[in-house]
Amino acid sequence: MSGQQIPDTLRLVRGGVMLGTISMKPLDPDSPWRTGAFAPSPDYESVRELFEHELRLLQANTSDDPEQWEDWEAVHEELHEPGLHLEAADKSVVADDILIHIDGNEVWWRA
Repeated sequence: MSGQQIPDTLRLVRGGVMLGTISMKPLDPDSPWRTGAFAPSPDYESVRELFEHELRLLQANTSDDPEQWEDWEAVHEELHEPGLHLEAADKSVVADDILIHIDGNEVWWRA
């Protein structure tokens, strides 16, 4: 997505199912992460626990333990397995190689 004009709103899609929309916050030029407010769709409920589990594993690995990273990578792979991407409503922008975290209605990601 670098170099592309990113719209104010993106959709989070997994396996062809829209999980919700992200209202983008202003870009911090000193950070590789984009942030936004996440508005889940009803379909998000089927994967909410998976996203929450991914974030718990990430936050718990304070000692950079390789075994804990393996656990996190397994969950991350499960999230991405059916195809996880961000897209503009008109699909003029699509990012399918993303690292994304959701905490309630807060989301941060990088492509």
